[in-house]
Amino acid sequence: MFVRLTRALVLQSAFFCIALLAGCESSKSVAEISAAAPLRTEDTQDFAGNWEKNYQLSDDFNARFSLYVADIQRIFTNTQGRPDINFGGIAGSGLSTEAINGLARFTEELTRTPVIDIVQDEERINIEREDDFTLSCDYKDRQYTQSTNTFGADTCGWNQQRLVFQMALAGGLNISHQFSLSPDSTLLNITTSVSSDLVAVPIVISNFYQRYTPPAEDYNCVLTLTRNNVCSQRGTAQ
Repeated sequence: MFVRLTRALVLQSAFFCIALLAGCESSKSVAEISAAAPLRTEDTQDFAGNWEKNYQLSDDFNARFSLYVADIQRIFTNTQGRPDINFGGIAGSGLSTEAINGLARFTEELTRTPVIDIVQDEERINIEREDDFTLSCDYKDRQYTQSTNTFGADTCGWNQQRLVFQMALAGGLNISHQFSLSPDSTLLNITTSVSSDLVAVPIVISNFYQRYTPPAEDYNCVLTLTRNNVCSQRGTAQ
């Protein structure tokens, strides 16, 4: 319904605060919001357009991961200041180095997208992410929708003008994306939370995107039967 998996399965301070609050609620299931509530126009936002990543406002993944590891170590440190278990990796403990690093690599891959193109109307949204998977949601007259596929269970919908995508994969892997706009609609925030049954704490990454106008295409390309794809520079004959 909303995710086509590709290579992955494989300025405003006020708005920044809003995004942090959205991240704190990322663990709440869309299905818990209101199963019976119909979708209202005032419950949605218009994300349509072309967006490019603002690296100054977005989380630096390495810095965020260092804080994440420190948080895990602090959670599993007893009152005498000694680790309760060996950080080297006890399966199921939440402190497995291999599991944490694997979750980190997966999360970094999910959140590295530099450019996003969004097409949206009253019934559906398509979010194309460069070199990554595409998100889509059919929300006509519904606050959220659910489906299952070969990878797991998907849920998408609207939560207080935030667009939420959640995916539960086999093996205890869960992915959540929350999309929200700044008050002036010039910034798009995507807060991504990735969790695993093998790791005690989810990784949460917040990225910001700003609107931009894509450059005009310099070439015209035509698919031919005998010569495959034939391209010529605009203003010149083929």
